[in-house]
Amino acid sequence: MIKIQSILLIVILILLVIIIYNKVTPIYREYSLQITPKEREELGYYPNSIPLNMDTLHTDISRYVPNKNTSILIYSNGDQRAVNASEILYNIGYRRVHYIKETYTSLLPGY
Repeated sequence: MIKIQSILLIVILILLVIIIYNKVTPIYREYSLQITPKEREELGYYPNSIPLNMDTLHTDISRYVPNKNTSILIYSNGDQRAVNASEILYNIGYRRVHYIKETYTSLLPGY
């Protein structure tokens, strides 16, 4: 009987550790943000990227990426917008921002 109670106590303690760990450890996701104006949309998008506009980046980013510890890939199909957006995001607290110089097709397998 004592063995069963000991095993049950150990299982409960392990479950508690798992629950506590999951509550205090932030969940990291990775997002790709596409900064291209409407007139350049014909260039396409990286799959599942979030299209954002430079004019509303400050206000829109927290809606799409609320956790500032999130890894963000940012591109703009080869122009200066991604560089500017990366700097803006870094300045407002997003420290895991990665700028991609090339167009989104350079990220796709086989290119």
